[in-house]
Amino acid sequence: MEKPSRFAEKVENVDLLGCYKYTVKLTGLDCTPCAAAKNGGSKIVGLLARLFAILVIISMFYRAFTFLGEEGKLLTLNWSESNVFGFMGLHAVVCSFCVMGWTANAFIPNYLKQLNQVRVLRVEPNDEIDDYSGLRKKAFFFSLPWLGTLAFTAIFNALQEKILISGAVVPAYKYSLFPALAFLVWIITFSCLAFYALVQFSMTREIEYFNKELQKASEEKKLKDHTVISEFSFRQKELIKLVKKANESLSSYAKVAPLFCFFSIINAIFNLSFFSAVPLPYAFGLIFLLACTIGMTILSLLPAAKVQDQLTATSTILMESDEFENAEDPKVYQTYRVMVDRSLESETRIFVVNAFGINSTNLNVAMFAVPNIGPILMMLRKLLESNGVNLS
Repeated sequence: MEKPSRFAEKVENVDLLGCYKYTVKLTGLDCTPCAAAKNGGSKIVGLLARLFAILVIISMFYRAFTFLGEEGKLLTLNWSESNVFGFMGLHAVVCSFCVMGWTANAFIPNYLKQLNQVRVLRVEPNDEIDDYSGLRKKAFFFSLPWLGTLAFTAIFNALQEKILISGAVVPAYKYSLFPALAFLVWIITFSCLAFYALVQFSMTREIEYFNKELQKASEEKKLKDHTVISEFSFRQKELIKLVKKANESLSSYAKVAPLFCFFSIINAIFNLSFFSAVPLPYAFGLIFLLACTIGMTILSLLPAAKVQDQLTATSTILMESDEFENAEDPKVYQTYRVMVDRSLESETRIFVVNAFGINSTNLNVAMFAVPNIGPILMMLRKLLESNGVNLS
């Protein structure tokens, strides 16, 4: 089918990242010069940017494995505390690779070009859904508890000359370094999740608007016109292509990072069984750590699940329409069947460690099952202690 002429129209670029395209430079992982070098920019600047990014990633690995190296006896506070900070440290490593890779490969600019090609296919313009300033403000606001938790726990432990409240005293260079690394972890994870969520929500908005216009056309009995339904079919195909192409880059985060978040949630819940064994301020810090970990897990899965919900909603709208059974033009029914099959059969999910696809059903199952492992560990510890096993 020929592309609609509107496809060639010029459209103003969406300001998806706003100020975040500048704040990402604070991570030390901005490899935009590498992308520029591929198009005639300075290769030396690109190489320096990549080398600096590698140093930042090495520092993230050092922080994560230092925490994991503090691991104590099984089912003790030292064991669970080191696991929480260690696995979230590995989460920061994944975020570091993502920010470096996305900027080096010009993922966002390339994505916006493809998004603009889909936006011109709208039946009616809608500038409201192209405004992402509200989402950017919410992203920054919800990142502040994570910054506060990281800073508080790092500084509190540094005052004890430790990196973990349950760990041993460490050399001054080590406990002095970790508060600075805590800020770097915040800016890296914040930048990565902001990029990830904004792209996912932009796709959700575009598909949701497509469904609204499809629903309106169905209510106005316009879908029996082959030209109208063909344009919707072409637009649906382009939207699915957009999702699949974006997922090639977004999966570098979503395939691995949620797993580390799950491990952290389990251990963070188990930490609460030692609430009375740590100073009260730090105990509240561990509660905030649990809340932030759950929040990041949801933010890693929910946006991708919303995209899948909207893609599936297209088939629901079409199957509930009564225009197709008695359509005079057989091409209308053929196009209808293609759109329904495309909506239900196209594989557009991201698979976490290639094990389960991210959608609303799997999200609900994971957020029910994973946190309950924490209380099971608590009961296991109580059972072992009641049978005389020394776990301290």
